[in-house]
Parts: sequence; C-alpha cells; structure tokens
Amino acid sequence: MHELLFYHVTRVTPTWEVTCFFVLHGVCVVVEVGLRKWLGHKWRVHWAISGPITVAFVASTAAWLFFPPLLRDGADQKSIEDLNNVVHCVVRKFQGRE
Repeated sequence: MHELLFYHVTRVTPTWEVTCFFVLHGVCVVVEVGLRKWLGHKWRVHWAISGPITVAFVASTAAWLFFPPLLRDGADQKSIEDLNNVVHCVVRKFQGRE
C-alpha cells in the first residue's frame, strides 16, 4: 500500500525502499515485544534513554530508505511547486482576482 501511495505521488516505478522501511520497523517492533516478554518487566530502559534511541533509529532509517525515493526524482520539488500554486490560487480568490 505504501509503494502504491508513493507511486501516485512520484509517478516513478517502485523501488521497494519504502516497503523495506516499514517491514524493518515492523520486524523491530516484533523483536522489541519478544525481548520484553523474554526479559520480563523487571528489566526496563528508562524513557529518557529509549525515546532518543527510537527517534534516532526512525530518523536514520528514514534518511536511508524513506526519503531517497522522494528526493531522487524531484517529487519533493514538484510537491512544493503544487502547494505554492494552490496558495497563490487561494490568495487571488480572497483578493477578488480570479
């Protein structure tokens, strides 16, 4: 589903990087839950440590797998241009010019 969404945004043949991003995160959640059950509730990492580690993991894997398909073919620039066109259209409408 994510590759289909990216295809509709970028109009580029899927590279499966986005799917790998979500599959990797799903596998990591399964491993985390399994480790918690195996180690029990006595051994827990404080949120001040686990939070930044989680954010760093998501950011690094996003830079590696999630953003390259968007940046590779200029989809980010096309989206920014489309958004600017919408903003200009709305501004003109409120100023009375159509």
